[in-house]
Amino acid sequence: MEYRDPRDAILEILRREGPVPLYKLAKELGLSYGAVQWYVFSLEREGLVETIKVGKRRYVSLKTSDWMENIKVGDVLEELLLTLAAFGVKPEMSLGEALAVLNRKAPHIAELLKKIMQKD
Repeated sequence: MEYRDPRDAILEILRREGPVPLYKLAKELGLSYGAVQWYVFSLEREGLVETIKVGKRRYVSLKTSDWMENIKVGDVLEELLLTLAAFGVKPEMSLGEALAVLNRKAPHIAELLKKIMQKD
């Protein structure tokens, strides 16, 4: 489908697919990430869309959509693994080793993992 205004294209994609990562919009529209970011910003100012950050990835959704119903758990877990790796956590580490690393480099993530692992 051909669009004259990239803003119209963004809105149509979001109506069709629900929340979409910003990079995917850029790829689908054949525009630079920065250009799509600018169009999204202008749509945000008008109150038509909102952005949600999941890890390092930014999703764009229609202001009226229930974005939590559309973002996939796999995407969130992928972002979590990338974040943990950025702090030096490796898949072969034990949970204790990973927590020791995170206590030094990202205590907020260490606390979150501790809460998840608590026994009842």
